[in-house]
Amino acid sequence: MAAAGILGVVGRAERNKRDKRNRIVAAARELFRAKGFDGTTTGEIAELADVGKGTLFFHAKSKEELLVMVFQEDMGRTIDRAFANVPKTAPLIEQAMHVLDAMLRQNQRELALARIFAKELAFVKGDHHGIDAVTGLFFSRMSALIKEAQERGEIGRWVDAHLLAYNMFALHFSFLIVWLGTGSPEPDPGKPSMRQMLELLLHGLDEPSARRTPQKDPAARR
Repeated sequence: MAAAGILGVVGRAERNKRDKRNRIVAAARELFRAKGFDGTTTGEIAELADVGKGTLFFHAKSKEELLVMVFQEDMGRTIDRAFANVPKTAPLIEQAMHVLDAMLRQNQRELALARIFAKELAFVKGDHHGIDAVTGLFFSRMSALIKEAQERGEIGRWVDAHLLAYNMFALHFSFLIVWLGTGSPEPDPGKPSMRQMLELLLHGLDEPSARRTPQKDPAARR
């Protein structure tokens, strides 16, 4: 009974801690969305979350860390769900677009937060663990899809799967910056689409021999 009682206390404490963290993240998300990153204070977040500032700083040491927590929860969940539902038998281009489209739709749903993420997270100070966790999730799972595509013969085996996954994420981020910079709620249909950019990235990777054909010696033609 004593052991069960201790476990019960620990369980309640852990649930209470998790509940407070969830309230803090939700409050930060709501205030960043409504007032912007610069216009929001940690005091306002603590008040809306109904926790003391000491409790808030126990979970996050700065406003930047709170932003990372929101990003990790929102985009991390989006990426995790997208990869879980990737069409297994589709070509790599369709699998990749399934994930990238999900990421773009999440940014479109939360346009105000997307602009804050794009502006602030690239230069965030302190612990990058939350950002690395999200990008690492993308890199590892996309790398696995690329390796499967290599097994199917879609992508040359000489391609570094992790590097290609990295380039895909960089392409997504570049597309996001260009789109958000226009101030439009939707990507400009007059500009290259994410799919067009990805197709260009992948073009030619299936036939490396065509690019590696040695040039003939000019002297041999004379």
